[in-house]
Amino acid sequence: MDAEATPPPGIGEGPAKVISVSLPEGTLHALRDAVGSRGVSSFVAAAIEEHLRNQATARYLAEYQAEHGAFTDEERQRAADVWASAERKVARWREAG
Repeated sequence: MDAEATPPPGIGEGPAKVISVSLPEGTLHALRDAVGSRGVSSFVAAAIEEHLRNQATARYLAEYQAEHGAFTDEERQRAADVWASAERKVARWREAG
């Protein structure tokens, strides 16, 4: 890639593109019941973005540990505590509307 080339959009960025996706009939029925027929695209996009970000995070963590060694039990517990705190904050934000 030369210096003037624009990098491709990141996960969740850029204009929406129409694609065709095949799902089992029962899955589609449950999806539409959960989000309504007009919310399917948003739900699918969010699920895919979350999955891709989780994969990227797992790769990063594996690379980090390969370079620096495995996380200690203390580091894992600290991360779990931070994560739990963040989830509680998100739950409060959602409750507040």
